[in-house]
Amino acid sequence: MPREIAPDAPRERQTIRLPESKLSALRGWALDGSGLVAAARVRDPDGRIALVRNGWSDGWILPGGAVGSDEEPVEAARREVREETALDAVVEGPIVVFDQSYVAKADGGERFTAQYVVYAARADGEIPDASRLGATDGEIEAARWFESIPEDLHDGDLLRAYL
Repeated sequence: MPREIAPDAPRERQTIRLPESKLSALRGWALDGSGLVAAARVRDPDGRIALVRNGWSDGWILPGGAVGSDEEPVEAARREVREETALDAVVEGPIVVFDQSYVAKADGGERFTAQYVVYAARADGEIPDASRLGATDGEIEAARWFESIPEDLHDGDLLRAYL
């Protein structure tokens, strides 16, 4: 079971239905690793929000990623923002925690659980071309500032209220 993060932050439940092959790829992270993802809602002084697009999401997402076993979630959020946007963010408090259940599409059975914490953060500056972003080549397909939340926000039904 993942460690409890931000016990005073609002909590939401999320069910993620995936094919068994994708669940297998994530099983080590969830069971042997931290089972935790940290992301940041990064706003600039003008109120814009920084979002990224990668190869696995079906829309724009918050910069974020897996927390290492020996890493604090707030540090992981700061690191991920830097890797995915090149912004040096000041990460503040958590704004929501999603308690996630990973379920097999085929039989509906829960395979493991995890947590996804979203922090408030602030930064300013230019976001470079996507070819200069990400921990690995091609990880980030696009990154930019938005004046308002785009319609094609990945998990928008859950996240929109907190952004």
